[in-house]
Amino acid sequence: MTKQWELIDALRHTRHDWLNVIQLIKGNLALKRYDRIEQIIEEVTAQSLNESKLSVMDTPDVAAFLLTYNWECSKMKIDVDVIGEIQSLKANEDKLYRTCQTIINQMAELSSSSSENHLLITFLFTHNKEESGNHNNCQLTFDYQGILQMNKEEWHQILKSLELEVDVKVDLIEWNEHECVLQTTFTIN
Repeated sequence: MTKQWELIDALRHTRHDWLNVIQLIKGNLALKRYDRIEQIIEEVTAQSLNESKLSVMDTPDVAAFLLTYNWECSKMKIDVDVIGEIQSLKANEDKLYRTCQTIINQMAELSSSSSENHLLITFLFTHNKEESGNHNNCQLTFDYQGILQMNKEEWHQILKSLELEVDVKVDLIEWNEHECVLQTTFTIN
């Protein structure tokens, strides 16, 4: 019975999201803002393509977490971008899930409720040829725009803890009062 209710809940959220898009299109149609309608359709199409790519990475827990996150959290909006030739991350799913969950939950918890906060998560799949052989990687970037109520040193402590607990090295690439960029790489076997 629980599985059926989870499915019904997912359908309810999806229907709500699509109705919002239709309302945006109808409103802009009434205002004869055809350029904005085209932009909305392009944004929704890109979002749907990225969600589809995320769904085929062979990481169902990660996909479910990221695809449903915006349904529950109001302090921060997440977008996902998937670039490159998608490969299975099944062997890394537990580390990937725990890394995403830790970073996203920390950012949401420490996001200021007085600002618009946005997190773009980018999965960049690459193929590197080296002397020691071919390596496939997935570089994961968390690009936060908004106001985090913490300092740079606190991030270093969170990332150090993540490295010890999950065995994933995450680098702090950029830090200022309105932006935080974190990055890590998963080797694909």
